[in-house]
Amino acid sequence: METRSEQKLKIEDVLAQKGVYVGPTVGISMLPMLKNRRDTIVVKPKTERLKRLDVALYKRGDAYVLHRVLQPIDGGYIIRGDNCYSDEKVPENAVFGVLTEFFRKDKHYYCTDEKYIRYAEKRLKTYKRRRFFVLFKAKCVAAIKKVVKPFRKK
Repeated sequence: METRSEQKLKIEDVLAQKGVYVGPTVGISMLPMLKNRRDTIVVKPKTERLKRLDVALYKRGDAYVLHRVLQPIDGGYIIRGDNCYSDEKVPENAVFGVLTEFFRKDKHYYCTDEKYIRYAEKRLKTYKRRRFFVLFKAKCVAAIKKVVKPFRKK
């Protein structure tokens, strides 16, 4: 039997008890803004409907996901990570936190700063171009592998 000190608190429990969660990032979906296991995020409980450009914290299965709101829709949001190339519909009740600030290396950023908002707008504006080049690169790599495969030694 686990004692209270041995139990691992879930992020949603920390938000409910403390009103804020501060912790590391894990994953690459929010690159280049947040780097895996280097940066620190500050998340507060969602108290109102999120807006375009907000970064929502929600769960997908057992995994915590921190992605940007592209568009609020009836009953939820269209959401995508800054380093992702497909959108996701997330129900309103699945979102329980919102990114309010973060620390990148030794710098502190607020999600309300003008510079941050310009960055977020730029990520959305350049999405189609970035997606084109990612898909183009993947097709080129696949074609090269197909050509090289017969010449590989077994």
